[in-house]
Amino acid sequence: MVESDILALPVTDEVVEKTMINTAKKFSYTYQTLMYSRTPIELLDNIYMGDVAKNALVAYLRAHTALPITDYDEIRTDDFQTPDPGWDVMIGKSGIKLEVKSSIPPNRESGASLINLRDIKITASHNKGQTWMLPEDMESDIHVQVYFYAIPYREGYDSFDELASDLKRDYRIIGRLINASKYNHPFFLGWTTKKRIIKHLKTLPQEQRTWTFAWTSRIYWKSPIKDALNMPQLLRCLDILKNKEDASE
Repeated sequence: MVESDILALPVTDEVVEKTMINTAKKFSYTYQTLMYSRTPIELLDNIYMGDVAKNALVAYLRAHTALPITDYDEIRTDDFQTPDPGWDVMIGKSGIKLEVKSSIPPNRESGASLINLRDIKITASHNKGQTWMLPEDMESDIHVQVYFYAIPYREGYDSFDELASDLKRDYRIIGRLINASKYNHPFFLGWTTKKRIIKHLKTLPQEQRTWTFAWTSRIYWKSPIKDALNMPQLLRCLDILKNKEDASE
């Protein structure tokens, strides 16, 4: 990835509507299984950000490839009551699995700085290394990083139950509660594969394979954005996959 590879993904009215509907559904389950402290609005904001990143990417891929693009949220049968199966999107008849990571640049870093300094956020541990999620065990084949220049909201509700109840009555209040339009400009900052992540980590000493932030218990595997691939490369890979699938029919 270089700075000119950064791609602004369009966010249509259809993407916003889909995101609001699904965010409201996910909130009702997620807050009951919350493992660390977040306010009701902060959780709602975080869910919306992750969902709009995925939905914008799904819409973009569907517009640029003839391969079937399956969004797990569109086929799930659990009424959003359980975690996803380790992937967000499935591509083609081959079932290539893709996961979307969304984040906000620290200190509003520039695109060039994100590329040079940051990593695609591949979780290694949720609990400061008490348990580990090994790259070899990752479900997804492709990992995408999306960034938003936005400020998450925290204030507005004290009660998770009250917010969940209000969302059931009218999911469109999300637009007002978190100023959802601030997430209308997702920036695609590259993708990598499970194989590339594993290969890169093997080049590093054991003690240099992870990174974290001081304020979180989550640890990440190193996967530098500067080594990531761009959108034209992803679309070319999908074209190759489409030709292979067509030839096998």
